[in-house]
Amino acid sequence: MKDTIRYSESFKQKVVNEISKGKFISCGEASQAYGISGSCTVRAWVKKYGRTDLLPKVIKVETENDIDEIKALKKHIAELEKTVTELAISDVMNKAYFDIACDEFGVSDKEAFKKKVGVKRSKESDQ
Repeated sequence: MKDTIRYSESFKQKVVNEISKGKFISCGEASQAYGISGSCTVRAWVKKYGRTDLLPKVIKVETENDIDEIKALKKHIAELEKTVTELAISDVMNKAYFDIACDEFGVSDKEAFKKKVGVKRSKESDQ
């Protein structure tokens, strides 16, 4: 069983202060320097002590057109996923119908029959 290490509030504040003073460039560097396991431990301390200015920033800029395009793309993806699911179900059903038909008509070599029927169908479609 893994031991849980509890750090004192003063230690946590010390680490956060050292990051804010520039001793460490990042939360990860501070974690390594003090041997703190867990990738988010120091980051959680920084959030807890209100120093979110030390956390990496993600700035997301979107226009109305971007938002509309994202919605349209998500809708299109959902439609495509539905179509893929329907085609997969159809394929399974067709294979099952083919197996049943072969069994009913006494076809033993199903692969040879598929090739034979495929050739006939391609000739019919050419005409």
